[in-house]
Amino acid sequence: MRSQLLRPGRRGPRTRGQSLVEFSLVLIPFVFILMGIFDLGRGIYMLNGTAQAAREIARVTSVQSGCTVGLTTCDLGSSSEVQDVVITQRSLVPGMAIDTAVDIVCVDISDAVIPDAQCKWGEDYVRVRVQAPFAPITPIVSMFGSHTFESYSRVRYYP
Repeated sequence: MRSQLLRPGRRGPRTRGQSLVEFSLVLIPFVFILMGIFDLGRGIYMLNGTAQAAREIARVTSVQSGCTVGLTTCDLGSSSEVQDVVITQRSLVPGMAIDTAVDIVCVDISDAVIPDAQCKWGEDYVRVRVQAPFAPITPIVSMFGSHTFESYSRVRYYP
């Protein structure tokens, strides 16, 4: 009887579910680490996406502002080119928020906001602010709450 239990190439009778238990113990931390890496990648994407969106919108606004020299009224974010870039960036960055009337402004060298109609060619800057929310999906990381990424970009005004 004993020779039947201990055949060559077989483990003893007490090790039957050992690999299943070890696998289940290792699987849970592995999944959490994998989800954490996924969250980290999403966070880096959102951070880079908001920075790139602010740069791209500021670049287009500084060149295609829609304002002409000498007008008493001007709205920097009103041109169709700027609106097209805002729409494109919203499709690339999930949840991106930008109010073209408030977040696209003309500033001087000391970063003081000046009216759009008084923005001087080659002297002043276009400043753009972009925000995007980020909420992690990993249970342990989500205990720290969500975060809003905010990015600013300044480009010299050359309409």
